[in-house]
Amino acid sequence: MKRALCSALALVLAAVLAFPAAAASTDQRLNQVTQAVKEVLNVPDTYSSFYGDLEETEFQTLWSLNWEGEGESLRVRADEAGKVYWYSLSRMDGADHTAAFPPVSWAEAAKTAQAFFDRVLSGNESAVLPAETGSQAVGADQYVFRSDLLLYGLPTPVTVSATVDAWTGEVLRFSRSDQYSGYVGEIADPGKIFSGDAAERTAQEKAGVLLKSTLEMRIEYVLDDSGERAVLQYLPEPVHEYYVDTAGQLVDLTKLYENLDKGNGSAGSGDATAGESADGSLTEAEQEGIAQMTGVQSKEPLDRAVRAWKQLGLTEAALSSCSYMLNRETGEVTASLRYSGSEGWRRSVTVDAKTGGLLAVSGPTWGGEDFQAKVSLENAQATAESFLTALWPNQWKLCDLYDSEKPENGSTAYYFVYAQKENGYFFPTNSITVAVDGEDGTIAGLYRSFDADPDFDSAEGIITPEEALDAWYATYTVTLGYIEVPQALQDYGSRYQQLIDLGYSYLNSLELGYTLEQGEYASGIDAKTGAPVCPTPAEPQGITYSDLAGCWGREQAESLAAYGVGWLGGTLRPKEQLKQLDWMALLVSLDGDLPDLQEEGAADRVYERAYSMGLLARGDREDGRLITRGEVVRTLLDYGGYGAAAQIPGIFRCSFADEAAIPAEYYGYAAIAQGLGMVQGDGGGNFAAGRIATRMEAVVMLYQFMNR
Repeated sequence: MKRALCSALALVLAAVLAFPAAAASTDQRLNQVTQAVKEVLNVPDTYSSFYGDLEETEFQTLWSLNWEGEGESLRVRADEAGKVYWYSLSRMDGADHTAAFPPVSWAEAAKTAQAFFDRVLSGNESAVLPAETGSQAVGADQYVFRSDLLLYGLPTPVTVSATVDAWTGEVLRFSRSDQYSGYVGEIADPGKIFSGDAAERTAQEKAGVLLKSTLEMRIEYVLDDSGERAVLQYLPEPVHEYYVDTAGQLVDLTKLYENLDKGNGSAGSGDATAGESADGSLTEAEQEGIAQMTGVQSKEPLDRAVRAWKQLGLTEAALSSCSYMLNRETGEVTASLRYSGSEGWRRSVTVDAKTGGLLAVSGPTWGGEDFQAKVSLENAQATAESFLTALWPNQWKLCDLYDSEKPENGSTAYYFVYAQKENGYFFPTNSITVAVDGEDGTIAGLYRSFDADPDFDSAEGIITPEEALDAWYATYTVTLGYIEVPQALQDYGSRYQQLIDLGYSYLNSLELGYTLEQGEYASGIDAKTGAPVCPTPAEPQGITYSDLAGCWGREQAESLAAYGVGWLGGTLRPKEQLKQLDWMALLVSLDGDLPDLQEEGAADRVYERAYSMGLLARGDREDGRLITRGEVVRTLLDYGGYGAAAQIPGIFRCSFADEAAIPAEYYGYAAIAQGLGMVQGDGGGNFAAGRIATRMEAVVMLYQFMNR
C-alpha cells in the first residue's frame, strides 16, 4: 500500500489541540515546561546557561530546551505538557577507543535504555526492549536500541529509540517517531471496549475469519535453493491491506489511501615480460581484449536488421545513436540503437552486436491521465503473440499468458507477460514481457528472462488450495493494536475548521483493530508437504573454538571471540607457532573484518586491510614467516599509539628475568607492555623477545592490551 503521504499526513496534528488553552505568558509557559522536563529527566543544576525556543504552527507546539556547561550540552524537545519527544546529551571526548573493550556491555546498556524509556514514557505509554542479545564490537562508542511504542500495552506505528554511550553508560540520545506527528480523535482504551477476556477472544476469532477471507494464493513452479530444480509452491497473491475494527467491520485500508491519492484528500607485481607482444606494440592482454570485438557489426547493418521488424514502427524514425557494450563474464557484445521521432517519440533497441538478433526494446510509455487507447486489447495481444512467434518460436511455444495490464493511470501501453508452463503450472522465472503501444499498436517494450533450465518436480500429490490457504493463514497471528487510519476532517464538524481552511481534507487517527502479523517470514506454502517455505537461516558467522578444553588462555580467547576478534574455522590451535598471515588476520578482525583464510583471495584481502590499518608496510609481506613475541608486542603497541614513546632510549625500566638480554629495539616496548599488564612473562618470568610466539600467546597478549 502506498504510504508516501502518511508522513505528511502525520505532520498535520490537531491544530486546535496544539495551542495552550490558557493565555499564559511565554515566560510562564517556558517555566512550566522546564520544571516538568527537569523532573522527568533529573536534569542537574550544574549547567551554566539555559535558553528555550518555541515552535508554534498550525499543527503543533514544541519547546526546545537547551542547557549548556563547560564541555557539554543537553538539548530536549518537549510538548507543552513536558512530554519528551527528543533528547540529546553531548560531551567533548577526544579519547581514542581503537582496539579496546568498551567498559559497558550490551546487556548493561540495554538495562539503561529500558530504564530511560520507563522514565520518559508515562500514563498509557510504554516500551519493552526485545530480550535477544545484541552484537558487541571492539572500540564501539555506543549502542542503539529501538522498540515499538505501546499504548495500553498494545503495539502502535510509533517507534522510540535510545542511544547509550558504551564508555560512560549514559543515554546520549532519545527520540520518538511521532515527534512531528499526531492524530485526530480520541485514543480508544481497550479495557472500556471489551467486557472481559472471553469477549476479546470472541472478537479476535471473528476478526480472524474476516481477515482470512482476504487472503488469496496461486500455485506455480519456483526454483529451490540449489537453482537446479523447480518445485511447486502456493504463493500469496498481492492483496489490499485490511484490518478489522472493534465493531467487527472489515476495513480496506488500501482503498482508503488510494482515494487520498486520487485527490479526495490531501496531506500536507608479476612477470614483466608476460604481457609483451611479439612486435612490442600491443600486449597480449590488450590483443585478447581487442579480439573479443571480432565480428561485431557496424551500426548500418544493425540498423537494417532492426528496421526489418516492422512491428517496431521505426519506418519514420531516425537513428540517433548506437553504443556497444561487452559483457566481460560471457564475452557477449550488445549494441543499443536509439531512435527518435516527432513530438518526443523515442525507442531504444538492444541487439546482439555480432548477429543482429533482437534482445530488448524500451521507450517511454506514459501519457496524460486522459489517454484513451485506439488499439483494442484483443488486437494488442494478437500483435504481441505473432511477434513472439516470429522472434523466439522455441521459447514462445513453452509459454502461456501469465499476466497482463491495460493502459491506465497514465500508461499508454498494454503489457503482456508470458511465462513458461510445465505440467499445467506456470514457472515465471522464465518469462517474456511485451508492451504494445495503445496508440499505434507497435512494440513499445520487450524483455526476456529465460535462462533457467531446471528439473521440474512432478505435479503429483499436490495439496488442495483450501489446505494451502489454511496453512498460510496459520503463519499469521491475529493481533490487536493501534493502526493509522485516514479520517475526513469534515466528519469532525468545526473542530478542525482551521485545517480545512488550509486545504486539508484528511488526517490520520489511531484506531484500535485487528491485523494479521507474520512472526517468522514465509514466502509461501510447499505444494506437497503443506509446510511454510521460510528462508534458509544464514550460517552463523561467530567465532567458536573446539580445542580449548583445559587450555591456558581459554577465557581470553572466548572473550575476544564474543567481540568478533579471532579466527574462523572452529579451532584455535593454541600451541601452533604464529605465522605472519595468521597474525595479520587476527588483527584485522579488530577492524570488523573477519576473514575466512580458506577462501580464495582471503590472504590478499587481509594484507590490504593490514596495510590500510598501518600494521604492515607493503614490502614486508611474508605470509608464512614466523612471528616472535617481541614482534607481537611491538605491533600492538605501535598500533595503540605507544610506539614513539617506546623508542625513546634510557627512560624505561622493567623487571623481567631476562631484562639484561632484551634487545635494545624491544626494551622500551617490553617496559610499556609490563606496565600495561599486557605481558607478565613466560613460565620463567622472561620477556623472551626472540622466541617464536604461539597462536594462543598472541591472543592473550592482544586481550590484555585491549583490557588495559
